[in-house]
Amino acid sequence: MIHSHCTLIMFKNYIAVTLRNLSQNKLYAVLNIAGLAFGLSCFLLLGLYVFDELTFDRHYANAERIFRVIEHKKTKTENLTIAAASYQLAEASKKSIGEIENTARIMRTGRDNLWNPENPEYKVHENIVFANNGLMEMFDFQAVEGNPKTALGEPHTIVVTESLAQRYFKTNHVLGKILRFGFQEMPLRITAVLKDHPRNSSFDFTILVSEATYAVEEDFRQRTASDWSSNAFMVFAQLRPHTDAQTVAPKLTQLVNSNFKQPEGTTVAYALQPLGDMHLYSEGIVDRARNANVEAIQTGSLFYLKIFGAVGLFVLLLACINYMNLTTAKASNRSKEIGVRKASGAFRGHLIRQFILESLVVTALAFVLAVGLVNLLLPSFNTFTEKELSLGLSTDWRVWTIAIAAAATAGLLAGSYPALVLSRFSPIMLLKSLKLKNSRDLSLRKALVVFQFSVSVVMILATIVLYQQVQYVNNKDLGFNKELLIVVDINSSKVRDGAETVQAEFSKIPGVKTVSVTSRVPGEWKTIPTVKVRQTGNTEDHKVAYFLCVDEDFSKTFEVNLLAGQNFTSIADTSAVLLNETAAKMLGVGAVAGQTIEIPERAFNGSYRPLADGVKTFQARVAGVVKDFHFQTLREKIAPLVMGYQYNPVHVIDYFTARIEGKDIPGTLKKMEATLAAIDPDHGLEYHFLDEQLARFYLDDARRQAMLIWAAFAAIFIACMGLFGLATYAAEQRVKEIGVRKVLGASVASISNLLIGDFIKLVLVAIVIAAPVAYYFMKNWLSDFAYHIDMRWWMFAAASVLAVVVACLTVGFQAVRAALANPVNSLRSE
Repeated sequence: MIHSHCTLIMFKNYIAVTLRNLSQNKLYAVLNIAGLAFGLSCFLLLGLYVFDELTFDRHYANAERIFRVIEHKKTKTENLTIAAASYQLAEASKKSIGEIENTARIMRTGRDNLWNPENPEYKVHENIVFANNGLMEMFDFQAVEGNPKTALGEPHTIVVTESLAQRYFKTNHVLGKILRFGFQEMPLRITAVLKDHPRNSSFDFTILVSEATYAVEEDFRQRTASDWSSNAFMVFAQLRPHTDAQTVAPKLTQLVNSNFKQPEGTTVAYALQPLGDMHLYSEGIVDRARNANVEAIQTGSLFYLKIFGAVGLFVLLLACINYMNLTTAKASNRSKEIGVRKASGAFRGHLIRQFILESLVVTALAFVLAVGLVNLLLPSFNTFTEKELSLGLSTDWRVWTIAIAAAATAGLLAGSYPALVLSRFSPIMLLKSLKLKNSRDLSLRKALVVFQFSVSVVMILATIVLYQQVQYVNNKDLGFNKELLIVVDINSSKVRDGAETVQAEFSKIPGVKTVSVTSRVPGEWKTIPTVKVRQTGNTEDHKVAYFLCVDEDFSKTFEVNLLAGQNFTSIADTSAVLLNETAAKMLGVGAVAGQTIEIPERAFNGSYRPLADGVKTFQARVAGVVKDFHFQTLREKIAPLVMGYQYNPVHVIDYFTARIEGKDIPGTLKKMEATLAAIDPDHGLEYHFLDEQLARFYLDDARRQAMLIWAAFAAIFIACMGLFGLATYAAEQRVKEIGVRKVLGASVASISNLLIGDFIKLVLVAIVIAAPVAYYFMKNWLSDFAYHIDMRWWMFAAASVLAVVVACLTVGFQAVRAALANPVNSLRSE
C-alpha cells in the first residue's frame, strides 16, 4: 500500500516536471509535438489505406474456406492462367470431391437494357450477371429485404442492390416487383435486395439474375451438359473445415481430364486461389470478367502496398528521429536539473522513467492531434482513393490496436535514446561544467540528420520519376490520334444490323469528320480476342495474334499509317486483312502482293473455338501492312495484330468511332443520339471519349503519384522541422563565437554561411547515399512498363538542388537571425 502511494506521488512528480519543461521550452515542444503529429498523421492515413487493401474480401463469414478456381492452360503457343472454368467442373466437383462443400458460378453476358415497367421511360444499360444459388449460399451478402440464401433458386428471379432499387423505384422496399431486361423484355421478379457492397469487396455487381432463368432452356442444357473445357464461368469452391486446398486442386484436374480429352499439345491444371488473395495476388491472371465490359473483379498492387507501408513507417521514424535529435541537443540546458536530481539520490532508473514518460506525454498529445487531423483529411482522401476509410468508434478494433501500438512504440523509441544518454553522466561533472559534451552523441545526431534527408531525397526523386512517367504515358505517340474520338457502343441487334445506315447518317452530321465501325478500339478495356494464324501452306505450328474487325474508314478515322499494300476498298473485301508491322514480321510477310494467311480458331481469354457461321478455316488475303500502333496499354509491348474487314467469320462489330470537330460537341452528340433513336428507340446513345478512357488505365498511377507527392512533402516537412530546431540550438550554442567574430569584423553573410555550411555538408552526404537507392527502386518500378522513360541525370540534380535549397531556407532563417544579433548583448550575457 505504501509502495503504491509512493509510486503515485513519483508519477505525479514526473508529470509535473514534464509539463514544466514543455512550458519552459515552447519552441522545442511545438516542434516535437507538431513533428510527431505530422508523422503519425501520415502513418495513419497510409496505414488505413494499406489495411483496407490487405483486408479485401476477408469480411465474409467463411472467407478462409472459399477459393476461386484458377485454370493453368499450356498450349504449343501460349501459357495462360485464367480465372474461369467450365460448368461441369463446378457442378460435378461438389458431388464427386468430398472435400468440397459447395460451389458457386458466375456468368457475365455483357450489358442490356433494364427497366421498371411502371416507369418505362427510364431504360439504362446495366451489366448483366447470372449466378446460381450457390453464390448466395456461400457468401453472406447482407440483405435489406428477402432471403438471399434462396433468392436465386427459381427461374426469372433477380437480386438487386439497394442503390439500384433506389434508382429504379425510389425505394428499397421492392420485394416481388418486376424488372424487365433485354430485347425479349424478359420479366424478372425481385426476390432480395442486398446492401451495397463495401468498397473493399471484389464484388461490385448491382444485379444478379438467377442462372435458372436460362437453365430451363434446352439450348443451355445441351451446351452445359458436356461443358468440361470452356472458360465461361467464374467458379468458387467452398471447402469443408480443416481441408488443405493443395490436396483438392489435383482432384479438380483429374476430374476434368477423366471426362474431357484435351486437344493435342494442350495441358490444363487447376489451382485454388484463396478468396483473400484475389485482390492482391492476381497479376498475370486473365480475368474473364473483362470480356463482357462488366464490373470486373478489382485487383490491387502488393508492390505499391509495400511501398506505402514503408513510406508510412519511414515518415513516422523521421518524426521520432526529430524528437531524439532535439531532446539530446537541448540536454545541455537540463544538465543542472539532472545533476541536482542525481546528487539528491535519484537513481538512473528514475531519470530514464522521467525522460521516457516525457516522450510518451508528447507522443500522446501528438497522437490526439494526429487523429483529429486524419479525420479532417479523410473525406478528401476517400474521394481521391475511392475508398470508405474511417478512424472513429466504428473503425475495426485492429486498426486502433495498430495505431495505438505504433504511437506507443514511437514514444518509447523517441524517448529511449535521450533517456539513456542524459541519465548516464555523473552528478559532479554535470554540476561542475553545466554542459553535456559527448562527441559520440554529436556524431549520432549528424547521422540521424543524414538519414532523414536520405529518405527525403529518395522520395523527391521517386516523385519526379513517377510524374515524368505519367506525363510520358499521357503524351506518348500511340501511333494513332486519340483526340476528339467519340466511341459509341453498339448495344442491340437492330443497331448492329443497321450499322451501315447509322454510319452514313453519323457522317452527315456537320460536326462529324469521319466514322468507322470496329469490333474493338485501340486501348480496349474489353478483351481483344486472339486467333491462331500462319501463312497458307506453312506447316509450322500456328502463331498467335490479336484480332480486330475494322472497316475501310478505320485508318482515316484513327489516323493510322498504311506502310505497304492498300486499304480495304469495298464490301467485296470480306476476305482481306491488314497486318501491323509486328504481325507481318512474325508471319514472314515481306512483299504484300499474293500473300495469304489462314485462321482456323479464335479465343476469348484462352479457350480456342471454331470460327463463327460454321467456317472451318478463314483463308484471308493480306491487303496491306500498317505501322505499329498501341492497341493495348503501355505496360504491354506492341503485339502482332490482324485486322479483318467488318464482315468476317472471326468477330462482329461492336462500336462506332467518330472523329469530330471541337465545336458544339453537345449539339453533335444530340444529333448522334437522334440518329440511333431512329434505328432503335429503346437503346440510347452510350458513348465515351477515347482519350478519357485511355487515361483511366493509368488512373492508379496518377493516384499513387499524388499520394507519394504528399508523403514526400510530409517527410521533407518533418526533416525541415528537425533541421530548424537543430539550427536554432546550434546558434544558441555558438552565440559567444558569433559575437567575437562580429566584433572582429566578420560580415553577416560570412557568419550565416558558417552556420549553414555545417548542415549543408550533411545534406550533401545524404544525397550521395540516396541517389543509388532511389535509382535501384525506380528502375525496378519502370520495368513494369514495356514503354517508359529513361532515368536522366537532371532528375538526380533536380532532387539534390531541391533538398539543398530547402535545407538552406530552413537553416538560413536562424543563421541570419543569429548573425544579425547585437554582439554586445551576446558577449555581456556570456
